[in-house]
Amino acid sequence: MPRYKVLKGVAHNIGHSFTSLMNYADDDYTMGHTLRFARDTGLDQLTIDFVSGVGQPAALMRDPISGVPQWYTKMFWGLVASSGSSRALVQAAKLTLRYDLTTSRSGPPVENPYFCDVSILDNRGKEYRAHFEGWWYVEKRVFSALKWRWWNPFTWFRR
Repeated sequence: MPRYKVLKGVAHNIGHSFTSLMNYADDDYTMGHTLRFARDTGLDQLTIDFVSGVGQPAALMRDPISGVPQWYTKMFWGLVASSGSSRALVQAAKLTLRYDLTTSRSGPPVENPYFCDVSILDNRGKEYRAHFEGWWYVEKRVFSALKWRWWNPFTWFRR
């Protein structure tokens, strides 16, 4: 029999995965790409709807992270199933990531605070939430100017 109680853990796990250092795309973390796009556009909030698989606004879902909503939607439903719950019990589910672009810590690199909320609404109307917050920075611009990488021996002699 599918369980409701595990949906709290699903909300936590999907949010923790999204904000973790394992979420890497191309040359920066997904959070770093999103922050860079947020700074460029002035849009400070990203929402991924796990029922529809769509991330909004589109200006924050450009390459190389344009496939992140579909990937995390697939991961979300996999977590629901593997935790002992069922898709039929989930009425709505979304992840909302917001950066505070007005506040920063100077570095280098310059960091902005983020707030990530995951919300799952079951078919009985009960909501399961998880909240994450911290500071993030754009890694791509900091390290992309380097011609060689100290950890990559193939680049040691390219100077």
